[in-house]
Amino acid sequence: MQKKLETTEKVGAKEIKIEGLEDGYRVTVRADEDELRKHRRLGGAFINLLRQFEKAGYKLPFPFSWILTFWTRYSKRP
Repeated sequence: MQKKLETTEKVGAKEIKIEGLEDGYRVTVRADEDELRKHRRLGGAFINLLRQFEKAGYKLPFPFSWILTFWTRYSKRP
């Protein structure tokens, strides 16, 4: 993969690097490991909540249905 563009920004205590590749983008976040773990757990709980709502037959509003669709596709990648 050849890089097309790259930018790195400091946002508070985090460093965010965005790389444009031939076939998409790569986003890298560097921060305190404990803080990242906490945010991953929170994000995972939110995705599980959306899945439970969908299983229960609730119609999810657009942004939430899109997030769930994206996450389902993303988590199936090898």
